[in-house]
Amino acid sequence: MTSKQKVYDALNFKENSIVPRFVWYSSKTKEKLEKLYNLNGVELDIYMGNDILQTWLSINGEMEREVEDNTIFIDEWGITWKRSGTHNMVIKHPLKNADYKGIEKHTLPNPIDPKRYENLEYLIKEYGNEYFIGADISGTIFEPAYHLMDMEDLLISIAYEEEKVDLLFDRITEFSLTVAKEAIKRGADWIWLGDDLGTQAGMIMSPDKWRYYLKPRMARIINEIRKVKSDMVIAYHSCGSIVDIIPDLIEIGINVLNPIQPKALNMDIYEIKRKYGKDITLMGNIDTQNLMKEATPNEVKRETRKLIDALSIEGGYIFAASHTIQPDVPIENILAMISELNEE
Repeated sequence: MTSKQKVYDALNFKENSIVPRFVWYSSKTKEKLEKLYNLNGVELDIYMGNDILQTWLSINGEMEREVEDNTIFIDEWGITWKRSGTHNMVIKHPLKNADYKGIEKHTLPNPIDPKRYENLEYLIKEYGNEYFIGADISGTIFEPAYHLMDMEDLLISIAYEEEKVDLLFDRITEFSLTVAKEAIKRGADWIWLGDDLGTQAGMIMSPDKWRYYLKPRMARIINEIRKVKSDMVIAYHSCGSIVDIIPDLIEIGINVLNPIQPKALNMDIYEIKRKYGKDITLMGNIDTQNLMKEATPNEVKRETRKLIDALSIEGGYIFAASHTIQPDVPIENILAMISELNEE
C-alpha cells in the first residue's frame, strides 16, 4: 500500500492497521537527524516514515526560512523578520497604525509567481505517485494580517475599525484563494489552510468575532476551491484552544483538523473524536510542550501507542505531533516515537 493510499483511507474513514503519519521537524531538529542518518531534505522525511510531503506556498514559510542567526530580512509582504534562535520573528510591521488608504496602497505578493510553486511541482513530479502531496497556504487570512499590522493594532481594529479590517482581510483572502487554485491546477492532494486562533486558555478573539470576520471568508475560499475540484481535500491548522468553532469548521467544509493541541483548554482529542470523529479527520496530538521534551523514551512510546489504538478506530486519524518538533526534544524520544509507529 502506498503512502498516498494510506492517507486517503484515513480521510475516507476506512480503518486500517497502518496509521498514516506526518511529523514536522524544525530546521535545527532536521539538521540533527540529517547528520545522524546522512540524509537530506525529502530523503529524511521519507526515511522517518512521513506519508505526506508538504511545502509552504505562503507566509508561514518565512518563519523557518533558513538564514544565519541574527539575520534581518524583508519578505515578499514587506514584513521585516529577524532570525532569533530556532525561528524568524517579525520585528517590523509595515501596516502598523495604517489607515484605510495605507492598507489599500500596500503591495501584496504576486500569487501566480511561478517560483512560488517550484517545490510543489518538484514533489508532485518526483513523489506524487506514491506520497500524498500537501500545499500549505497558512496563515490564510488572520496570520498575514497580524504580521502586517501588529497583533495589538489588528485586534483593536477588529473591535473598532470594521471597514479597515474588511479591506485587509478581503485582500489577503483573494491572495490565498488564488494560490490555492494554482496549487490545485498543479496536482496537490490537499490544500492546507489555517490561522493560529487559539491560546492555551481560549481563542484570541471571541468565537462571534471569528464568525463575523473570518468564517465567511474561509467559507468563500473553500467554496471556490470546490468549484475548481469538487472533492478537494482541505486541511485546517490552528494551535491552541479552538473547541468552540470546531462545528463551524465542519460546517464550512474542512476535512482535516490539526493539531488538537493537548495542553490547550478543552482540546481533548478523545472527546473531540467522540463528538466529531464521523465528520472530520483528526491529525495530531503527541504533546511537544512537555511529553516529547521531558518524558522517557518508554513513556513516549506508550503515549504514541495509546493515540494510535484509540483514534484509528473507524479511520479518520493521521498521526502527527502537536507542533513542529523543536531541537530541545531529545533525539532518543523522537526515535522512540518513530519506533512505535513502525511497530504497526
